[in-house]
Amino acid sequence: MLAVSLEQARQLFASGIVNGSAYGLLGVAFALILGVTGRFHFAFGAIYTLTAYLAFTFVDRVGLGYWPAVVLALVLIPFAGAGVEWFVYRPLAVRAGGNALLAIFVAALGLGIALENFIRIVWGSQTNGLRGWKIRGVEIGGANLINIDLYAVGTAAVLVLLLAAALRYTSFGRAVKATRSNPDMALLIGIDPRLVYVVVFAASTFLAGVAAIFAATKFSVEPSMGFRPVVLAFVVAFFGGTASSPVRVYLTGIGVGLIETMSSLWVSVRWTQISVFVILLVYLVAKSIAAGGPLRFDIRRLLTRPREAL
Repeated sequence: MLAVSLEQARQLFASGIVNGSAYGLLGVAFALILGVTGRFHFAFGAIYTLTAYLAFTFVDRVGLGYWPAVVLALVLIPFAGAGVEWFVYRPLAVRAGGNALLAIFVAALGLGIALENFIRIVWGSQTNGLRGWKIRGVEIGGANLINIDLYAVGTAAVLVLLLAAALRYTSFGRAVKATRSNPDMALLIGIDPRLVYVVVFAASTFLAGVAAIFAATKFSVEPSMGFRPVVLAFVVAFFGGTASSPVRVYLTGIGVGLIETMSSLWVSVRWTQISVFVILLVYLVAKSIAAGGPLRFDIRRLLTRPREAL
């Protein structure tokens, strides 16, 4: 019995690392947008889904090979993310004034729903497969995985490290930090926050697109595939902190993945996803108690002062 339990724990641990790596990459992308721009980009999930459908279209309809299709999708999708900021969020923020953050949240929610329905109209509601990757089994430390899992974890880790290095050592990183701290002051020293916002949206969309490609290849492509990732990205960004290093946020995602999978040792599998949100609630209550006051976290505060709320 002990041997069986140990084998099961190894498998769940490995699955938690794989799932958590994807959550971490999405959390890094979401935290970068929310922390720098203050936009609650709920359409993040729809853009994630659109990446998978672009790659699927290039393979299944255009006839490109898997890798050219993936590269082309990842080249195009950052323009979609940047376009959302440039043509939707920014003009709305200018017109809405003091209510900009709430207005952008509502717009992002509507945009996400509209994009999902657009996908259903253009591609249909059926599930499709992104073909082209040769799947084979891999055994590591007594756990059975597939080769795409290893590539997904490795790619996510490399991208997060590159982003962390860029934020720390490049002029772009200094511009991002200045804009995140005080956009008005950044403008006074010659940094254009509008340009920083667009680049941040493009970079974050690319990261989300990479996660979408791996998910679509491993599982399938379907219109609602982006809903769960955007929720998990928010949870990871909340736990990790929007002003934290991408490495910390990524490791937080791995922690969330491990909690989700390892909790199935004690509770039914159908309750494992809820365990993450239970821990989130406990964290909020504990944080409130430590601060010496009642729980004062509400959606209005999140939408009006996201950097403080997170």
